[in-house]
Amino acid sequence: MDTFKTDLKRSLTSWGFIVGIIGIAVAAFLGVFDQILPIFQGQMVDGLADGYSIQLSISSLQTDMMLLVLPILAALPFTTAFVDDQKSRYLREYLPRAGKRLYLVSRVVTTLLSGGLVLFLGVLVVCFVFALLFTPLELIPQGIENVVATDTAGELIDVVAQLTFTDLMGRAFLFFLSGAFWSLVGGLFATLTMSKYMAYASPFIFYYVLVILSQRYFTDAYVLNPQEWLNPSELWNAGIWGAALLVGELVILVGLCYGFLMQRRIRDA
Repeated sequence: MDTFKTDLKRSLTSWGFIVGIIGIAVAAFLGVFDQILPIFQGQMVDGLADGYSIQLSISSLQTDMMLLVLPILAALPFTTAFVDDQKSRYLREYLPRAGKRLYLVSRVVTTLLSGGLVLFLGVLVVCFVFALLFTPLELIPQGIENVVATDTAGELIDVVAQLTFTDLMGRAFLFFLSGAFWSLVGGLFATLTMSKYMAYASPFIFYYVLVILSQRYFTDAYVLNPQEWLNPSELWNAGIWGAALLVGELVILVGLCYGFLMQRRIRDA
């Protein structure tokens, strides 16, 4: 546990983790800038629709800008950890004290958690900022203000709000799983090539290879498209949770491959 706590603290306090969260927020803001510009210019004098901030948060997670930077930001916190340890000869001092198994488990778990949390917390920051800016401008739906005290109207508003919020949190969970996956991919290729540059470049390259394959050559295999993992279409039988199950399985598979490859690297350490 001490090993895991040390690694987790190292990843969550790194510059990459902070930059990743800020990057997600900036990408979300730029992705929907054309939608919020009229508000800042004072053109929405009649107020905003009820639930606008949540809908805007969901829209920001679906933009090309967000999908462009996501695999890169997920790789920033901890994907180079093993390469750094190997090249600095830190492993020769550490492994005799902690053991190889604890080291490998800690590296895999910390890599997936840091990559997932940087995207998940980034999404929460986006939701908070949009709610802070736009919720005070939202209006009660027309025709409801006179009957909002009745049970039917109150329940209707509450149910709609809960469904929208649940959808937003489901998408945030998908971002966590996707971040964990791309972080592990970065760690895997970095360990394979022993290059820190591949830790950051490989998730981006692999991401767009899958996008090209799914959009140009295997159009019916929508599960290959990593953009579908983040914003599942109606093709998924279980919707968000079907995508979550697929990405969760991929996280486990890549995590095992990453651990096995690190084990081979430190066999003689």
